[in-house]
Amino acid sequence: MIKFILLLATLFLLIATPVLAMDVNFAWDANSESDLSGYRLYQSGTSGSYTYGSGNEVAEIPAGTETCTIDVADGTWYWVLTAYDTNGNESGPSNEVSASVDQTAPAPPANLHFQ
Repeated sequence: MIKFILLLATLFLLIATPVLAMDVNFAWDANSESDLSGYRLYQSGTSGSYTYGSGNEVAEIPAGTETCTIDVADGTWYWVLTAYDTNGNESGPSNEVSASVDQTAPAPPANLHFQ
């Protein structure tokens, strides 16, 4: 089990933990704004390259929830989290976390024999 723990520059603590091959779990510190509506989790195959805004997230999480689990395919992936309020205003991104997912089994051993 790989664990990534990074302190966010924007008051979040975001944790990415790949488990059970394709699942990646995230957790962060809650925002305290009274008009907080929720969070958006963005994923990219390229570090620092995200398209923000409603409809571009891989997960939209309601306020009061500070965890999320998503399924990912093989590869190296990057994520950031934003917060948005009831007026639709969206924060800047959190720090970026990444994980490499490899579900491909190794080749079988060759040339088994008695000595």
